[in-house]
Amino acid sequence: MQEIKDILRKILLPEVPVIKSNRIPSAVIIPFSTVEGEPFVLFLKKVDSSYPHGGQVCFPGGCKEEKDKSLLDTALREFEEETGIPASRVKVIGGMEPVKTRSTNFIIYPFVGFIEGSKPEVSFDRREIQEAFWVPFDYLLISHPFPVVEFPYRGRVFTTPVIQYGNHVIWGATARILDLLLGKFKSAI
Repeated sequence: MQEIKDILRKILLPEVPVIKSNRIPSAVIIPFSTVEGEPFVLFLKKVDSSYPHGGQVCFPGGCKEEKDKSLLDTALREFEEETGIPASRVKVIGGMEPVKTRSTNFIIYPFVGFIEGSKPEVSFDRREIQEAFWVPFDYLLISHPFPVVEFPYRGRVFTTPVIQYGNHVIWGATARILDLLLGKFKSAI
């Protein structure tokens, strides 16, 4: 796991510049944890609702609020709210360039963090989150580069990378963030 952290520290930004934009600022944590020494990444599936990203797989995160001093504060606050895992357990090692959503008006600032200690239980509000699941980092690495497909969602079709893990389909901004992270990671090894 230390080798993965070292590579990520090399490819991630120690400070993430905020881009002036008329888009809604939001932030996510790409949370890593270990099971028997093997790295896993946590994903959430939103409840299929009228919410703009309803039914989609995502990283824990959300919109910046006035009380947030920074986008990192936003990501950590939302991480704790959505997972029930104390943000104090997350050691953030860096961030990435922001990614714009294509179906909505958000700009997402991703941060990578490692949850200290053993893999935690995830406790979430079932009105907002349908499911939490862990994907082995090795599976993501082996699956990359991801196929790019025409993906239908709510009457529109989006050209997007897609990652299939069991019955879960990761696509859209989450897949693009993951694609960028893994592309940089692979080029550094």
